[in-house]
Amino acid sequence: MKFLKNIHGVLLVVCLLFAGNAKASSIEFNKQQLATIKTQNMGKQWLMLLWSVDCPPCFKELAIIQQLQKQHNDLAIVIINTDANDEINAERDDIIKKFELSRLSNFHFIDGKGAQSRFLIDASWYGELPRSYFIESNGKFHGKSGLVNQAMLRQWLLQ
Repeated sequence: MKFLKNIHGVLLVVCLLFAGNAKASSIEFNKQQLATIKTQNMGKQWLMLLWSVDCPPCFKELAIIQQLQKQHNDLAIVIINTDANDEINAERDDIIKKFELSRLSNFHFIDGKGAQSRFLIDASWYGELPRSYFIESNGKFHGKSGLVNQAMLRQWLLQ
């Protein structure tokens, strides 16, 4: 009987370890998540980077973030995938793994709620990608559509 208890204990530990490693690399984005993101980052300068699996320039930005992250462990970056389609979940997770960005806060738009999610972030943004928001320590958002170069990202994130 003691042997079975030990086996159950070991199995529980193994399951917990796998659960920790298999954690979703992305969280569903909604109004409450946005409020939490803003609260967690209040008082610091940070970046919100929006991307899609169908956006080659987005991959260039993800690669830049990957390189910066290798040099600096404490980057204040939130990554949001804008593909509001559950069919790409595996592809999205593979891209996050490929660019080694699972340590950063990763979110994705909920299936079928792309327009609502875009509106939550910025009512004047119509979905063009890549899209970046440079957020000041006081919470003020500055949006930019199009590819952001490495020098600009480095300057913003490492000030």
